[in-house]
Amino acid sequence: MEGKFKYLVYDIETAIDKPLLNKVLYSGEGLDDNAAYQKQLAELAEEDRDFVNPSFHKPISMAAIAVADDLQITKIGLLGGEKRTASSIVHDFWEIYNTKQPHLVDFNGKGFDLRILELWAFRLGITIHKKHFDKYGVRYKFSDESHLDLHEFLTNHGAIRFKGGLNLFSKLLGKPGKTTTKGVMVQELYEKGEFFRIDDYCLADTMDTYFVFLRTRVMVGELSLSQEKELVQAAREKLEAKAKKEGYFKEYLEFFGEWVPEN
Repeated sequence: MEGKFKYLVYDIETAIDKPLLNKVLYSGEGLDDNAAYQKQLAELAEEDRDFVNPSFHKPISMAAIAVADDLQITKIGLLGGEKRTASSIVHDFWEIYNTKQPHLVDFNGKGFDLRILELWAFRLGITIHKKHFDKYGVRYKFSDESHLDLHEFLTNHGAIRFKGGLNLFSKLLGKPGKTTTKGVMVQELYEKGEFFRIDDYCLADTMDTYFVFLRTRVMVGELSLSQEKELVQAAREKLEAKAKKEGYFKEYLEFFGEWVPEN
């Protein structure tokens, strides 16, 4: 019997909203949008940085995993419909969130993903469930009940910063982590129209997030290692079926390994 939907494990990929960046940072300079973007990259490079402020990001892919209260995966997919515009992605997310009220699970969602989705709710005029703004609710830094940010959990809310992020924790579990596609490549892939590759990368990150989530449940005593192993195997079978049917996760499965305890 399938368990009740409880957790939404998700990840987003973004590209730069060049027209907005130009309008806000370089208004009156007569630059076209791409020239404004290149100017911003040059200014960031002078400060030894390369990440454009989240203000100018737009969602271009969002993968989500519905997880039941018994931690079994019930569904894996991409939000936003066939066209997957920023608007359709954001509307889909907040519709699920408002109607189902799942517990959110992400990696650095409090620092990026959820903040982007909130910014776009503002841009699109979307009403968010009032519980979202409760004092100790989803937005509260130390809330792990309604929103489990795995980065916050694993770094003790920033007490230490482990180098490698999700990639580190995934590889510690024998899971793929980053393979041939990296986050820094997404903007270029977007401009080349390689949307399948972006979606596949986003789905892979979301699966890594799910596997890291399971191990944190072992840490807090909600799962045994044997139960975790069964859930991982069940997830792998779902990925194999999805790879066969839709083509996603083929590369991910090539790098998929087992966790081996260290001596």
